[in-house]
Amino acid sequence: MSADNGAALPLIEEEEGIRQYGDIEASDRRRRKDIDRQSARAVKGGATRGSYRKLALAATMLATVGVAFALLITAVELSKEDDTPTYDLGLDRSSPQYLLFLASAGKLLPGEVHATLPEDAIGPGRLIIIGDVHGCVKELKELLEEAEYVEGEDTVVLVGDLVDKGPYPLEVLAEARRLKFHSVRGNHDDEVLAAYEALARGKHVPGGKKWVKDLPAAAAQWLHALPFSLRIPSYGVTVVHAGIVPDVPLERQSLGDMYLMREVVNGTNGRWRAEEAKCDRGHLGPPWAAVWDGPEHIYFGHDHQRGLQERPYATGLDTGCCYGDRLTAAVLPALKDLKALGDASGGRHLDKLGAKIISVPAHEKYYDVDPCD
Repeated sequence: MSADNGAALPLIEEEEGIRQYGDIEASDRRRRKDIDRQSARAVKGGATRGSYRKLALAATMLATVGVAFALLITAVELSKEDDTPTYDLGLDRSSPQYLLFLASAGKLLPGEVHATLPEDAIGPGRLIIIGDVHGCVKELKELLEEAEYVEGEDTVVLVGDLVDKGPYPLEVLAEARRLKFHSVRGNHDDEVLAAYEALARGKHVPGGKKWVKDLPAAAAQWLHALPFSLRIPSYGVTVVHAGIVPDVPLERQSLGDMYLMREVVNGTNGRWRAEEAKCDRGHLGPPWAAVWDGPEHIYFGHDHQRGLQERPYATGLDTGCCYGDRLTAAVLPALKDLKALGDASGGRHLDKLGAKIISVPAHEKYYDVDPCD
């Protein structure tokens, strides 16, 4: 695959234009109602959507944003005590983008929240897991070339955040779909879904999301279907965007935590609690990957501040390509080669399974702001 060395890329065009996002999946409305009812039951006191509105109004009257967030966080923490899995956002404890996340992750769940990639869906070649692309399609093509990617044989999995910040989000989505890549949903993918829905409804879209007006409906459907986690049992691997809270079953993880967390802190109940830990707030606890002890090896992105992270049971692949650094991938041997070494499952250290880290430099710094987000 030849790399594009700086030439302007044409806008990817498809036959489908923007349409009402609520029509992407006929059953979506029913699923939203079911999830709303489930979440309401999970919160102690039987809180309903109406009571949340009253809660928000009361907080506004107090004119204290901190009080509003504290009340919402309390509701989410109470919801986690129920035995029924609930797909709450795990509220970003400070993010002004919370409402945008709520519009998407809380309402537009994929058909399969936690997906599995079975052995018969894996090609005969290698498994290539790629860090946050963020619209850097030139670097993506060069990384595939560096990996000597073989279309139709190698299996590629992206850790999420395919879009935003970089210059070619539409082209990244088109390439991922054309080559039948697998991916999990990142927080920026989620923001784009929310912006797409808002635009389709005639609502205001932030300046950085104006490009969604050119997002084909088929690409929006593809994004909508991305799961929050992808298990690959034959490799003993799970892929998520940001992280996993130790000692919490995958099905009980807060979806917001899974695509926002960077660190963990000890909660009042003696259990780990996820924190986004933006750089302007300082470190609140250890990186979650440092305390994760398997058994599955987790591949993730999101935390470009720490760069490449290689832990015994977790590998962080976000190396800040959109900020002018590098785009990174882990290349795992073909299953037939792993089987020659022994069973790949059981959480063995992947350096013993022949995992190789490769990367390519960014062409330039595309996102010239404080990278705390």
